Amino acid sequence: MNSYFASDPDESGSSVGTGISVPSSAAHAEAFPEPVPIRASKTSNGRRKLAYGFDSGGDVVKYRRTRSGCFTCRSRRVKCDETHPVCERCKKGNRRCVYPDPPASKGSSSQKSKTRDVALSTRCNSGGEDEVEGERHENQAPVTCSNTTRVAACHDSESSSDGAMRQSFSSSPPAMAIPRALDKRRADWSHLPLDFQHHLAYFVVNITNHHYSIANDGDNFFSVILPCMAVDHEPLLHAVVGFSAYHATLQRTDGQLQDFLKYYHGGVTRLLECLQRKEANNVPVLVTILQLATMEQEFLGDWVNLMGHQKAALEIITQIFDPFTVMDSPVGRMCLNWYSRYDNYVAIMGGFPTGLKREWFEATMEYCQVREAANQSDHLRWSIDHRSARLRLITFDMSMLYAGQVTPEAFVREHTRLTHELHEWKRGWHPALTDPAYLVTDFSHCMTPLGPADIVDPYKLGTLFHPPLFTTTLITAEWHSIVIMHLSQAAKTPPVHLLIKIREHAYAACQYFEAVERWPDSPPGALVSLQPCISIAALFLPHDNQHQMWLRRKFALLDTLGFIHPTARRKKMARLFRDPSCSRWWLPNDEGLTPVLKSIRAFADERNAAAVDDQLDNIREVRHLFVKLRLGEGEDEDDILAQ
Repeated sequence: MNSYFASDPDESGSSVGTGISVPSSAAHAEAFPEPVPIRASKTSNGRRKLAYGFDSGGDVVKYRRTRSGCFTCRSRRVKCDETHPVCERCKKGNRRCVYPDPPASKGSSSQKSKTRDVALSTRCNSGGEDEVEGERHENQAPVTCSNTTRVAACHDSESSSDGAMRQSFSSSPPAMAIPRALDKRRADWSHLPLDFQHHLAYFVVNITNHHYSIANDGDNFFSVILPCMAVDHEPLLHAVVGFSAYHATLQRTDGQLQDFLKYYHGGVTRLLECLQRKEANNVPVLVTILQLATMEQEFLGDWVNLMGHQKAALEIITQIFDPFTVMDSPVGRMCLNWYSRYDNYVAIMGGFPTGLKREWFEATMEYCQVREAANQSDHLRWSIDHRSARLRLITFDMSMLYAGQVTPEAFVREHTRLTHELHEWKRGWHPALTDPAYLVTDFSHCMTPLGPADIVDPYKLGTLFHPPLFTTTLITAEWHSIVIMHLSQAAKTPPVHLLIKIREHAYAACQYFEAVERWPDSPPGALVSLQPCISIAALFLPHDNQHQMWLRRKFALLDTLGFIHPTARRKKMARLFRDPSCSRWWLPNDEGLTPVLKSIRAFADERNAAAVDDQLDNIREVRHLFVKLRLGEGEDEDDILAQ
């Protein structure tokens, strides 16, 4: 776990606990405390113990503990009157009230899951009154922020905001370990400083699950539940507000680096303070780590440090969940989805096994399959999730295969099996997932004539689907990129035949990217979620000027959307394009390189300058994935095709 907080010892900048290097040139960066490793808290009998968050800050009265009081009173070390469903202390303090599970009967010990009575008294409401909401209301449509909720940008100083935040959270309820049911309406953040209110409103209106590369969000986690959790957990609040401020800053011509960095740094420091109090094993801390990982790796380009976040999140998620209990709540399901994406990504890129075992991925798929088979009103949602879970299981098997722990003969057999699985996955979709009624067929309002600079036809029918089937568009593009990855590892296919097949999928991935870019109804963040697809496709397209300039414009577009390509990737593309200028910026004459984007890229480059060791350097280059084709290191793929 210590590796989570380890920065390169040779880095000249100050060390930020989550593996972040703050360059000395960032004069506005505040000082950070020394990192503290996450350690599992154990009870005397060795059973796992959950930490439920912050103390309320009041005087503590000792009492004889019982096992029947609510978790909130127990974590505050005050006497619980055990009134159900909400005890008097939680009711008066407007706190969440969560009771432990009732003792299981002797005849039910073999059950894998059981129903829990959970009552939440939460601040996540719009009327100020306590509400109790069971899981039968999970899919209730939320009342989201409208555009009129945006408030004017506030330029309060960091010190004034920080003081108000400290006062606001001094009486906040403890962060609950497993929030099973949250009020589906917008969180009340009227007590927060104006700049925080502004950025939370911006988040709800402009940030979607696609910014997190999560194709489907059937529980409205990112639009409703995440802001709701953030209001009750200070480290997560700063992390979410920092993420929102980052995207807002990129859209302003006068945006400054410090406009978002102060919130981002605030999330890091408050997370470390939480860890110093040994309050690590709870869901808000897990979500905070995942939120910071999204910011640092996927947008600032420091995806090598993703390994550290992945290890920290793995320890927490396996302490507080098992493969079955994690599926019991919307928050648990999204935490697993969010984390497992990183887990598979790091494993495939690094060439080693995933942290989670296969049973986690199997349990997810089985859970979605059961819900889908129930054929209720939310059948389509679970069909979408089942499809995604099946593909995630295949990518898990791919990561295990690429870890190099099997014989060459076994590798060939498993590679062949997975090739079959990938194609069966594509052929086996439920008909509802490609319902022609949702197809986009009218491009008259957005059709720009194709010109010599275009390499694909984005108007091909069957590419774009209206919501809720827009996920079909995204996951098909993802499938093409996964097939590219998988075929590149074929052991016995002749290179010329292999590259022809791969190039077909590369063009398909580019077609989906172009279609999503040109369609005016594409949801915010959709192009960011397609970044991995176009990045791997770029390695297999022809190297002529037409294809190179098309790719360079797409990479520049992604940078302007906030996805900062790391230095190592830019250098690799510069070698591929045979143009050293690409390592600095994608387009001639700094076209599209705004001042704020330039400062963000400089910050990211300085932070990511040094690889921690040779293994991480190999991950940056992803050498093991393409060694069979000798891409970038020896024979040119156009030369191979000409043979």
